[in-house]
Amino acid sequence: MKSKDLFKILKSKGFQNIELDNIIESKYVLKRSGGSYRQFLFSFYDQNLKEWSLVPDLSVSSVVKFIQNKIKTKTKWFYTGEAYRKQNKNYNSPIINQTGFEIFKSNNKMKDDKEIIHTSIEIFKKSNFKKGELNISNIEIFNALVDRLSLALRWKDRVKRHFCREVYFNQLLKKLSSNTDIDPVTVVKDKKTAEKLRKQNPNTLYSGRTLKDILERFDLKNYKEPRLGTDKKNVKIIKDYLKISCPIGKAPETLNKFFRKNKLNLFISDDYFPVGTNSKKNIKIKFSTNINRSLEYYSGMVFNITVTKKGKQNVLLSGGRYDGLLKNLGSKKDTTAVGAAIDMSLL
Repeated sequence: MKSKDLFKILKSKGFQNIELDNIIESKYVLKRSGGSYRQFLFSFYDQNLKEWSLVPDLSVSSVVKFIQNKIKTKTKWFYTGEAYRKQNKNYNSPIINQTGFEIFKSNNKMKDDKEIIHTSIEIFKKSNFKKGELNISNIEIFNALVDRLSLALRWKDRVKRHFCREVYFNQLLKKLSSNTDIDPVTVVKDKKTAEKLRKQNPNTLYSGRTLKDILERFDLKNYKEPRLGTDKKNVKIIKDYLKISCPIGKAPETLNKFFRKNKLNLFISDDYFPVGTNSKKNIKIKFSTNINRSLEYYSGMVFNITVTKKGKQNVLLSGGRYDGLLKNLGSKKDTTAVGAAIDMSLL
């Protein structure tokens, strides 16, 4: 597919072509990614010691541009250009050619989710790939599942917050299921030490924290919200959920059966997902719980389209809903948004 054919599709859907900056203040990237992007940035400081970076993802520039333009109405943009990330196992080249398209200020989330999905399918159909697979999930389901588990509140927050950091996420689950990070002898000693510290001035500072704050945190972990004996069962439920993969048409039934089995008091309606059929021409459509986990800002529907090139499976296009991201990056109000990005090197 040529770029002009891709742009023709996007313009026919009402997306307006915009130009984006190639450099951006690093703070925007780090706010967006929770700091996980730091290792991939090409960054530098100006004469005023303000840190700047080559754009690692064009959607960041798009969001910042939308905020700075103070747009108050529903907006549909598309853009194309180069993003820059230091190489790792996922990035063979430091230069990534992307085309992105986004809808800001969604008035109807389901309608706009469907538009992003169906536009993505049309782009795939116009590409040179004969077969592909569309995988769909929703972060809301995972968060709702975790909220219904009998985990301590702080652990629920940690599990949800670090879902995008797969290695660290798995380490958290290991701690929860085995308690290998807890030494009973050390706990007893720590409790005795805590009782002695309670007699001291609570405003005493230790490494920048008051003794009062330290003891409150200690009491939360050991008395108010101690690790429960059911954590191993909860970890199994999370791991079993992340193994679920099925045709999208069977997803509500499969999920509801899983929720009933584990007594989670959750229900997925038949019209919950933006696509209900199991396949369209040359593309299979699946529900998969374990996709798009590298970025932490997704808040709802997520998806990708995978294709095979030279015997290797590649992500041609991926995206999702990221409500709240704009406020996190400086917008005064919560602003809904949904979009996707295409790996142009595969086209």
